[in-house]
Amino acid sequence: MPILSVIIPFGLSKERDYIIERIIQKVNYFTSDEYIEFIFVEGYSSLEFNFKKLIEEKHTYLKDSSQNSFSQGLCRNLGASYANGKVLLFLDADCYISTDNLNKILKLIKIKNIALNPNEIMVLPVIYLQEEASLKLKNTDDNIDALICEDLITGRNSFIKFFAPSSTSSVIINRHRFLELGGNDDRFVGHGYEDFDLFARILNSCISFEKIPPSLMYDARTWNFYDFKGFRSWFSLLGYEMSFYGIYMYHFWHVEPNQNKYMDFKHKNHKLFYRHLQNINKHSLKAIQSKEANGVRVLFLSDGHCDINGFSVYLGEIIYKNLEYFFTDDKLDEKNLSNFIKQENISKVIIQNKDNQFDLNLKNISIDIFYFDDGVLPNSFIFYKNDKNPYKKIKIYDDLNEKQYLDTKQYLDTLNDKQKICKLMKNLELLDDDLAKFVYFLKNELYSFKNEQGFYQIIFDETKFFIGVNSKKSVLRLKSFAYKPYIYEIKKDNNFLYCLFEILGLNAILILLSRTSFYRLTIKLFTRPKDFFKDLKIIKKVKNVFK
Repeated sequence: MPILSVIIPFGLSKERDYIIERIIQKVNYFTSDEYIEFIFVEGYSSLEFNFKKLIEEKHTYLKDSSQNSFSQGLCRNLGASYANGKVLLFLDADCYISTDNLNKILKLIKIKNIALNPNEIMVLPVIYLQEEASLKLKNTDDNIDALICEDLITGRNSFIKFFAPSSTSSVIINRHRFLELGGNDDRFVGHGYEDFDLFARILNSCISFEKIPPSLMYDARTWNFYDFKGFRSWFSLLGYEMSFYGIYMYHFWHVEPNQNKYMDFKHKNHKLFYRHLQNINKHSLKAIQSKEANGVRVLFLSDGHCDINGFSVYLGEIIYKNLEYFFTDDKLDEKNLSNFIKQENISKVIIQNKDNQFDLNLKNISIDIFYFDDGVLPNSFIFYKNDKNPYKKIKIYDDLNEKQYLDTKQYLDTLNDKQKICKLMKNLELLDDDLAKFVYFLKNELYSFKNEQGFYQIIFDETKFFIGVNSKKSVLRLKSFAYKPYIYEIKKDNNFLYCLFEILGLNAILILLSRTSFYRLTIKLFTRPKDFFKDLKIIKKVKNVFK
């Protein structure tokens, strides 16, 4: 099984026929092996080209036939659901990563333990190349990293159009976490901001920042900024971290036609992103199902206080209902429940069964029924099938090796109260000598575990779907190199001025202005005057066409 799955979304059109060449280059340049797999996902295409046979000779090919217009986000979601690697990386058709940098990424994945830690992520910064440089360097070789990095670091910019400290569409993330968070939001149609929306949810869910930029709603409208303010500076932090490792993604120049109305929804996407960002702590999506669970529906009956969203990745779409929903006269109405199961095409039922309340046996329907209860270990949960005592079939290991024994004893030392375990052992007629073996089985073979961020171990019906580590949010500290570009501004005494702006309402006005085209053009006039006047010429030409 590979460690890393690289997902490459693409769509074809006559306006962007160069995409064919760039996909063929990737197919031939990259190699799928035991460490890394490449998944090419074709979305909506208005130009026909048979990529399936070409790609499948070396890699994995998927086609999203549900798309009516091209969506990179949906392609990424589909690729993630079919991925075999425990870690995901997203690479657009216009982008390139050298094999040297991919090898560095594989090493960092191991060091950061991303395969087991759902809250560890990496983000690649992106270097946008000029047209001439894109043509010159398209036949990639071993020197491309050194050539481009030297051009960037010296500031010569012979090859470089501009540098973006964060590529929000190229996140390296634990596969389970990506699917659990719901991936890309399908409400974003066409071009723009679906990757920003995803990245904001990832950062908010996975990382605790020692310092957050003020006014997250502020939009600098460009990556060419120098102040620690707004969501772009928030996004840039992890990109700067990867810059210190010397790992970059390169974006080749291309024309930007509005093929298949791909650009028409950009303004609408802006508004949707700002609305989600304003409510970032509440904004969430349903989990994406892995390929095995796609189309499966599961009914979860509980007291209304439990979320098993992480299980949805592997079991199917979770339909939550309160237990009382199917009660009549304080008794469970099995006929009503059976009808609901048939109408909603439910494949299995999970019942929260505290204190063995239910022994459900639906007579008119054949369906798998599972029970769910708290375990005897802290933050543990047990899922079991049609059995009033799930511990009857428990296996006590004959022997634990030295590491297993020491790890288990160390875990037992962290427990404040062992009464539950001892009581359960007594009921099962187990001896104290079996304690370590017993706990090892519970911890590693039977129980699922959850912390504030969600389930980090998922075992269901004796199947281990995800075995992670009990890690809370990753912490990004001020002493990290990620903050170095902003450290002077963060530490200087500007709190009074910021508070004064807040009191006068000037920050709110600036945030609103930052979302307008007028503000973007004004910033461009002062920071990139050549581009500003170039835009004016283009606007004049367009107006002349429609006179």
